[in-house]
Amino acid sequence: MLFNSFSYLLFLPAVFILYWLSPVKYRKVLLLVASYFFYMSWKAEYGLLLLLLTVANYIFGLLIARSQAEEKSGKAKNLLTAGLVFNIGCLCFYKYANFLLESLASFLHLSGKVVHNVALESWSSPAFNILLPLGISFFTFEFIHYIVDVHRGSKPLKNFLDFALFASFFPSQIAGPIKRFQDFHKQMMEAPAFKNSQFREGIFLILQGLFKKVVLGDNLGLIVNKGFANVGAMSFSDAWIAVCCFFFQVFFDFSGYTDIGRGSALILGYKVPENFNLPYLAHSPADFWQRWHISLSSWLRDYLYIPLGGSRGGEWKAQRNILITMALGGLWHGASWRFMLWGAMHGVGLVITRVWAQICAKNPTLSRWRVSRVWHWSGVVYTILFLLPTFVVFRSASLPEAGLVYQRLFNFASLHQPGETTAAYLASTVLLTLPIYGLYSFLRHKTITLVKSRTEPPRPLSAVLSFWDKSFALRLLTCATTALIIAGCAPSQLVPFIYFQF
Repeated sequence: MLFNSFSYLLFLPAVFILYWLSPVKYRKVLLLVASYFFYMSWKAEYGLLLLLLTVANYIFGLLIARSQAEEKSGKAKNLLTAGLVFNIGCLCFYKYANFLLESLASFLHLSGKVVHNVALESWSSPAFNILLPLGISFFTFEFIHYIVDVHRGSKPLKNFLDFALFASFFPSQIAGPIKRFQDFHKQMMEAPAFKNSQFREGIFLILQGLFKKVVLGDNLGLIVNKGFANVGAMSFSDAWIAVCCFFFQVFFDFSGYTDIGRGSALILGYKVPENFNLPYLAHSPADFWQRWHISLSSWLRDYLYIPLGGSRGGEWKAQRNILITMALGGLWHGASWRFMLWGAMHGVGLVITRVWAQICAKNPTLSRWRVSRVWHWSGVVYTILFLLPTFVVFRSASLPEAGLVYQRLFNFASLHQPGETTAAYLASTVLLTLPIYGLYSFLRHKTITLVKSRTEPPRPLSAVLSFWDKSFALRLLTCATTALIIAGCAPSQLVPFIYFQF
C-alpha cells in the first residue's frame, strides 16, 4: 500500500474515523492493528519478521536495563553486543547477502586471473532469492537506537504494546523519519487528543506531500527515466537536464513521502520528526546534511560517528571517522559499491568543509567575509555544484554507466543537438508547476519565519492569512483545487517512492 495510492486514500480516513470514535484505552491497539495491516498488505509473511524483531528487541531492552540496575556492566555490554549483532545480522542477510557473495566472487575471479588459477577464475557465487522487506533499513535503525539508548541509561518500554506501536507506526514505518523512542513514548503516555489545528496542519501536509510526489517528483521522473534509459545516446543538454531533474526528483519524492507521513501522524494526534529543511539552500555540504534526511544524519552522528571516536583524538582521526561514517551511510542506501562511493564523496565534501572552516577561523579577513551575503550565496552555488555529480552515482545503474554520464555532461560536440530528453522536458508540466511550487515555498518560508519571530506580517499578507484561517469555505476550496491539480497531473501509472528500495 503506497501513500500515493487509492487504497491508502481509503485506508487513512477509515483509520482516522475508527481511531477517534474508539474509547481512549483501545486506540493504541487499533493503531497497532492498522500498522500491521498496512505493512502486511505488501507481503504478509514479512509481518512475522517485523514481529520477531520487535519481540527480540523488547526482550533485549528489558535484559539490558535489568543488568544495568544490578550493576552488571559486563553482562549489559554483552547483551548490547548480542542485540547489535542480531539486528545488523538480519539487515545484512536480507539486504546485503547477495551483494557480499557477488563481491567475494568478483574478488576471487580477479585473484584467479592474477595467480592463473582456473578454479578461482570460474568460481561463481550462489544467488539467494531474497525479497528485501520494506522499511527494514529504517526500523532496524530504530531498534539499534532503542537498545543503545537503554544501555546508555534511558528507561526501557515495559509495556509491549507501546514498544510494538513505536516499532510499527505506519506513518513512519517504511521510509522514516527515524523516530526516537523517548519522544514517541512521551506522546503515547499523554493520550493524544483531537485538535482542530493539528488536523488542519495534517491535511495540509498530506496535500503538500502528494503535490510534491505526484505533480513534481513523478513527472520529473519521466524525464529522468527517458535520459537514463539510453545513456549512450544522451546529448549535452539531455545529460544536464536528466541529472538536474533527478536532483529535484529525489527531493520531491522523499520529502513528499515525509510530508504525507507527518500529516498522517498529525491527524492521529502524533508528531514525528521533520526530515527536510530547505536542503538545496544549504551553504556547505555540512549544512546540507543538517537539512537533508535529518533523522538519518543525526542517527549516523549519534550511533556511528561518535562511537567511532567523533572528533576526539585529533584532526586526522576526526576526518577518518567522517569518511567511514558517510561511506557506511552510503552503503545503507543500497547494496552496491556505487552507494558506498556516493557516501564517500559526501564524506570528502564534509572533510573539505571542515578543513576550510578551520582555515577561515584563523584568517581575520576570511572570518569577516563569512558573515556576508555574497559569501553565503556563493556557498549555496558551490554546494549545488558539489551535489550534482554525487547524484549521478546515486541514480546510475552501475559505476560504468555513471562514468558515461559524466562524459555526456561534458560532450560539447553535441551542444547543438538536443535529444529526446530535452524534448520531453520542454513538453513537461514541470515547466509550469516547478516555478509555482518555488513561489509557494518562498512565501510559506517567509510566513513561517515571521510567525516564529513573532513579527506581524505585512498588512496584505496578514489579511490574506487571517481570511484563509477563518474561512472554512476558502480552505475547502483550496484543498479541492490542490486535489484536482494532483489528479490532473498524475502519471498514468502509480510510481513507488524512491526510498522504498532502501
